[in-house]
Amino acid sequence: MKIFLAAALAAAFVVPCAVAQEPANAQQAEKTAAKKAMEGFDIDALDRTVDPCTDFYHFACGTWLKNNPIPSDQSSWGRFSELQERNRLILRDVLEKAEVNDPNRDAVDQKIGDYYEACMDEKGVDAKGLAPLQPTLDSIAAIKQKSELAELIAKLHREGADVFFQFGAEPEFKNAKMEGAATDQGGLGLPEKDYYLRGDAKSQELRQQYVQHVTNMLKLAGESPDQAAKDAKTVMELETALAKMSMGIVERRDPQKIYNPKTKQELVAMDPNFDWNRYLVALHSPQFEKLNLDSPAFIAGMNGLIEKTSLDDIKTYLRWHVLHSAATQLPMTFVNENFDFYGRKLTGAKELQPRWKRCVRYTDGQLGEALGQAYVKVAFPPDAKERMEKMVHNLEAAMKTDIEGLDWMTPETKKAALVKLSMITDKIGYPEKWRDYSKYEVKRDDFLGNTVR
Repeated sequence: MKIFLAAALAAAFVVPCAVAQEPANAQQAEKTAAKKAMEGFDIDALDRTVDPCTDFYHFACGTWLKNNPIPSDQSSWGRFSELQERNRLILRDVLEKAEVNDPNRDAVDQKIGDYYEACMDEKGVDAKGLAPLQPTLDSIAAIKQKSELAELIAKLHREGADVFFQFGAEPEFKNAKMEGAATDQGGLGLPEKDYYLRGDAKSQELRQQYVQHVTNMLKLAGESPDQAAKDAKTVMELETALAKMSMGIVERRDPQKIYNPKTKQELVAMDPNFDWNRYLVALHSPQFEKLNLDSPAFIAGMNGLIEKTSLDDIKTYLRWHVLHSAATQLPMTFVNENFDFYGRKLTGAKELQPRWKRCVRYTDGQLGEALGQAYVKVAFPPDAKERMEKMVHNLEAAMKTDIEGLDWMTPETKKAALVKLSMITDKIGYPEKWRDYSKYEVKRDDFLGNTVR
């Protein structure tokens, strides 16, 4: 749901307190969040027993922290979470109305309603088992040589599996008005490279839990316990090799290190063991001559990794990532196993969110601007947008007046500042032109298929 002003409004009217305590009952937070989110600045959140000159955060938020333990279906909680909870309740109401199979629904309500209906059909998803995923698993099993990997990886990328690397569009570094082709590191099941390489006891334990999780998922997919354990070890070894080639999160904060423009021909030459031309055709990529390599050492290293890794091991890795990428759209045995590792062990959440919350989130993720159209009809009508636009324009006019009256700026600096001010693009509430989903087919009984499409 691409509603641009939500964060700005939240920052203006709520105290940014956040909490990390023992979880409370999720339903309690659900009942009170809508009310709390609209209360504005909460003077009762202050803890006046704390000296603000010593610890201002606990002075401002201490009482709120004591009174707001983390809901059991969350890994963190704060005033912004309350605002999100309020919005989630509104979206639930919108979607429950849209999912009614009314022939008079408009195209937007049909798409968001049928997607939500397909997601909420837990019994239907369970009954299908792995059948919706079987054609993709069969395509992995069918390849006979590494030269076929380029087309297969393109297919998996189109279907949402993060295997080996990432490829897509990103804003060009030196012309933000343009989008350009870019490739980047990827292919990990843990959050980032340090999870694979840190030597402390907690990290070692987490890696063991991850291997057990991969094992469990493969067993659910039909592998024998011994084969699943062997394949999970293979996955861990290959992902660790990918992690060693990856840039760290601190290194990636330097924009110069992720700005590496190349020609398409230079990319092709970097990886003789991977046919980039076949990949791009199979990906349905538009034509381009230049691209950015966000992580060039990773792309170069992938060539050697593919060369030395057996095809069977690569297929095992691909099979795991297909299961991983689809886990939340599969039967509840997969959903629960996925939550046990990624929710409970990795983030500390105590219980799986109710299905309606997850389905609101998935619908928002897949049909954000379609859901946004329905949302603004009830939560942000045209007169509200008009008031916000007027407020923002007044703020910009006041800033212009302030700049012109500054006595410490030279005329040349003022001129440059006013040019910069004039280049601000106001994005308030929702776009003037909504995204077109007319070519996206949504079926009421095909949750995984809807996500893949």
